[in-house]
Amino acid sequence: MIGILADTLDDAELLKRAVRSVARVRLTESELVSDDLNIECLVFGSRSRFLAERITLLHEIERKLPCVPVVLVTDRDIAIARVLSRVHVADLVWFDDIEHQLAARVESACKASVLLQLAEQIRRSAAPSALRAALEYSLREARRTPIRNVQELAAAVSYSPVTLFQQFRARAGGRTTLNRFLSALAILRARQLRATGAKWKGVSAQLGIPRGTLGRKSQRWPGCTLSELERIPLYQLLAVFASEHLTPLLDASPSDAGRAPLRG
Repeated sequence: MIGILADTLDDAELLKRAVRSVARVRLTESELVSDDLNIECLVFGSRSRFLAERITLLHEIERKLPCVPVVLVTDRDIAIARVLSRVHVADLVWFDDIEHQLAARVESACKASVLLQLAEQIRRSAAPSALRAALEYSLREARRTPIRNVQELAAAVSYSPVTLFQQFRARAGGRTTLNRFLSALAILRARQLRATGAKWKGVSAQLGIPRGTLGRKSQRWPGCTLSELERIPLYQLLAVFASEHLTPLLDASPSDAGRAPLRG
């Protein structure tokens, strides 16, 4: 389903017709987080005269819905360039062009890798440079062949495993660990491959991870067998990953460092 958020009901209905897909109109930010696990993409319509005021809301949506790409629709106005530089969206469409562009842009945004969006959030975060480089790399690689362990990751980004362990632990504040983060990425990719029709044996071979190891990883996160894993909708699994393994890294605060570290 496509979510639509606009300044006015008229604009929202205009965007809904242009999307030419199953869409639900929302007019307030509070409505976005109640049932959005099934939203594939959010179309955010804001006229240029209101856009500067809506940037804070766009940032809040990005924080609360990190797995949902946002297509911004606004007026063709050279004056908004400075405003647009302050926000990250999957695509931009002018109101004048929605009839022949919006549906295709939304479809493209839905197909874009959520992991790339998460990697971009890490890149722009306040995490230490070594950790930023390692996490961004691991998220990008997870679209193909996920990093299997910390040593492999450290070699790829030319940082010490000890440095990555320490920086991750300090940043996450005990809410997750680097091993769990990498293991969850492997499970995400395994679930994606299984969704294409690949058998678990083929998934295991493509990832270079024995099936038994995949099963143990799945039991640790999200806490189920491989048979149960394949019945979890991918959008739901991505949302849980972002909440449990990414949000702690983005929302880190000085007080987090005092929490007891997790093992593993």
